[in-house]
Amino acid sequence: MPETPAQCCEGHLAFMRLFVSPAQHHVKCPTETIQAEEGDDVTLRFDLDPRVNLEDYTLDVRRTDLDEVVHVYRHGKDHTDPQTERYRDRTTLIHEDLSRGIVTLQISSVQLKDSGPYQCFVPGLRAGCTTVLNVVKKVQHNKTRTDDVMTTTSPPNPDAQTVNVGAVVGGVLGAVVLIIIIIVLVKRGIIRGVWRSCEEEGTGTRDGSKLTSNGVLIIQAAENRS
Repeated sequence: MPETPAQCCEGHLAFMRLFVSPAQHHVKCPTETIQAEEGDDVTLRFDLDPRVNLEDYTLDVRRTDLDEVVHVYRHGKDHTDPQTERYRDRTTLIHEDLSRGIVTLQISSVQLKDSGPYQCFVPGLRAGCTTVLNVVKKVQHNKTRTDDVMTTTSPPNPDAQTVNVGAVVGGVLGAVVLIIIIIVLVKRGIIRGVWRSCEEEGTGTRDGSKLTSNGVLIIQAAENRS
């Protein structure tokens, strides 16, 4: 029995839906480069839009620059056989997120060579997207280095130095003056006379000088002696 025009159109529409409907979905992923340090655990997230339960779909995550298989999910299970060796036992797919149309893939202890583009692709929906991971060397925060640990010294204070120099000079000059006075007094015989007077009278002196109770000499008057 030949097909009617209506039946023919319905067949074409069904054929078109078979191929057009999946293309209506697309995967969203971070547009900015994901930054990480060596040894960090990194999470790659891909969101299906509109959201579809992905538990029964096949998911492939690959390194597009090296054509390496990072993770494969098929028939509700993770498949490690297709994985590239260096990603084996380092990737974890969060199955709980699949029902919400989210692909969350964790990569543990990333290394510098893990840097590159990662593509998540859902073959059944012909949808996918690519994000970029950049791994840098780990900063040694706890490493003690002599150039990092330095004793902080205050800058020299010119005023303080001036004061210190002045005090030293003043002290030296005072000592010199005192020595000169003592020498002059000794030459004039005043000190010898005072000591002789002290020995004879205890606290008095022949020239009118007196000694205080604590032994300090107060010269009240001194005759000029040649």
